[in-house]
Amino acid sequence: MAKDGTAFEQWLDEARIPQRSRSPQQLAVLQAAFAFLQQSGNDYASRRIVAHFLLNCQLGLKLAQVARLVGVTRPTASRQNKLSSRQVVRQIQHRLAGRPYGKLLPRYAGPIAQFVVAHPQASREDLLDFIETTWNLRVSLTALHNFLKKYGLDRQSLQETTPTEPSHPAHNEQALLELLDQPPVSGLPVPCPAEDFFWTDPVCRRLPAAPPSAPLVADRPAVFLR
Repeated sequence: MAKDGTAFEQWLDEARIPQRSRSPQQLAVLQAAFAFLQQSGNDYASRRIVAHFLLNCQLGLKLAQVARLVGVTRPTASRQNKLSSRQVVRQIQHRLAGRPYGKLLPRYAGPIAQFVVAHPQASREDLLDFIETTWNLRVSLTALHNFLKKYGLDRQSLQETTPTEPSHPAHNEQALLELLDQPPVSGLPVPCPAEDFFWTDPVCRRLPAAPPSAPLVADRPAVFLR
């Protein structure tokens, strides 16, 4: 049926793709997508994969046209346009599993906090993979965001509690070394004098002898005045 040109033209007409905008490049890609859908059975997973491809292959199609091609509503295609490939596959798995989302329990806060602290650069998809691997639980991004915000594990809360600079220069080794290298100023302790400033001999040195004093008056001969 993929080789049936009438069915392919009808598929494009139903998507409201005008004839003037059907370039050879567009027709080649759309023919491959049409053949894929016909071969896979046009199931939910196949339509989601084709929609994600057509929305991100820079083919020049509008959002409403892609939605009509794969048979989904425009809001659904709009939500999918903001998702990554991993998120699209995750949503497909949730839909096929029959229970799209689980519930995060309070006892999960400790291991999740340990993961967030140990992997500060991890994305939300990495955290979802950790939760699924640890507890065999699938949760939505909205539930994860609310859970992290409730226990103060979201990035905004972590940035508010992380100090940007030390509160005292003593906590910074470089600042402490620079402070010690500064010359003394008024109000700071006086530096220690050099070693040759002090006497090495603990015994006090003797003072030089005093010059001989003049003889006493009593030793002089007596002089009588008449």
